[in-house]
Amino acid sequence: MTTAVWILSLLLVAEFVPAPVNLWTGRNLPLFQRFTGFAPEVATRVFAPVELLGAVLVAVGPTVPAAGLAGAAVLAAGCAVYLLRLAVPGRRDASGIFAFLLFGAWAVALLVLQLLR
Repeated sequence: MTTAVWILSLLLVAEFVPAPVNLWTGRNLPLFQRFTGFAPEVATRVFAPVELLGAVLVAVGPTVPAAGLAGAAVLAAGCAVYLLRLAVPGRRDASGIFAFLLFGAWAVALLVLQLLR
């Protein structure tokens, strides 16, 4: 179980540390807007800091399970928001749906593992 916690934590950190940076620099803003329909300010002022907070909590999670649990919950909720927004007709994008299903599954799996520790 510890190995799985480490692997999932590393995968989530690898995704959600660069993601906020890409939103802040504008690199992923067109995709964010297409996937969510939100304004760029929502990306830079809400999503980016929340994603980074989740990644930091997940990063310390293998040694501080409560932090990992909280981080996994934050990232799972963020993925759920993306998926809900992607469900709107006109915003359906197969790559976005696949990505956030995958990242969300990782976050939920980590959440469950942290609960079982």
